[in-house]
Amino acid sequence: MLLEDALWMGDILTSALRHDGPARVMASLLLSGHVSRIVYEGRELLASSNPDVALPGLVGLLPPEEHVSIALARHATKMLDNQTSKSKPLKKFEGEIHQAWMSQRALLVKDVKPGFSWLQPDLGFYTLDGYVVGATIPLHMRYGLDTVPPEDYPDFFQKFGEDLITSLRIYTCLSGSADAMVTTLELSPIDAVDDNDKSVKRYLKCAYDSALNLDQKLLLLLVESEVNTATTLVPLVTGSHVTAGFRARLISLWHALSSLTKILDAHPRATSTGRDRIRTLVNSADAARLSAQGMRTVRNRSVHYEIRGKAEIAFSDGPMFGIIESLTDETFESLDALVRDLSADLSAALREWRES
Repeated sequence: MLLEDALWMGDILTSALRHDGPARVMASLLLSGHVSRIVYEGRELLASSNPDVALPGLVGLLPPEEHVSIALARHATKMLDNQTSKSKPLKKFEGEIHQAWMSQRALLVKDVKPGFSWLQPDLGFYTLDGYVVGATIPLHMRYGLDTVPPEDYPDFFQKFGEDLITSLRIYTCLSGSADAMVTTLELSPIDAVDDNDKSVKRYLKCAYDSALNLDQKLLLLLVESEVNTATTLVPLVTGSHVTAGFRARLISLWHALSSLTKILDAHPRATSTGRDRIRTLVNSADAARLSAQGMRTVRNRSVHYEIRGKAEIAFSDGPMFGIIESLTDETFESLDALVRDLSADLSAALREWRES
């Protein structure tokens, strides 16, 4: 599965490099969380203490020091729910996104004349078919840019990109060929991504729920953008990489449901109609199917590749080597349909909540 994911992301990145249009930048920017996860978890797999999966020879070919943004950006697709922050209070996330907001704002207003800073937009966000698929403040937080001097941004991102593509090329050697990476994707649909500039205070003032403060609304925007990336953008760049695209959508949905539950539970005073619709979806029978027996192992294998602990799996030649059918009552096709339908419902509900 690491090979499948690496071939998919390698196809996206090399196709972007050969594309003449906005997608040349947008595809890699908006999917940076997914590619960072694959690169990070791939290194973890190859460097495993389990001799049955470890490949130290390939580890030695990877960049000697992992770029700092890879470990940070990999959490983008996990939103507010990742292994290193299980007990992390929501307030801590609110503080981090507030810091990213203030850090980005300071860069934007530093050359604005005194008294006019309120006119300066401080939130950039990207939309595809009207759905938010990325926002600059969450990206600022995920890359850890508050610790990077602006003059170092070009070198910082160049090294980030080089480390990602180098690692993907090494992972594709698992195919037995050094030339397995292909360039097949037509990225012109991604050229339709729009770039919008807004003021956080003015734009989010009436968004989502009046019981939430601006930092909490920025966290909701983070979750919404990841849901929409998986729902609207990932299918456009999946091509023949069907199971890799499925895993990206499954991981995003899984963590969106968990992250939204955390936000809703932490703010019971939020009582809008939009909030109620989100609560209905995260508590729905379809959402419960994702927590049925065996599903966590499917999710863990999709993220970490290596199955840790005891798990009896009847591998097959089917999608994802048959682990879905072996571990759960679902088939690949039924789970794929569930992820598509529930993600689409969640995407529409989040947009409606923000715009209501």
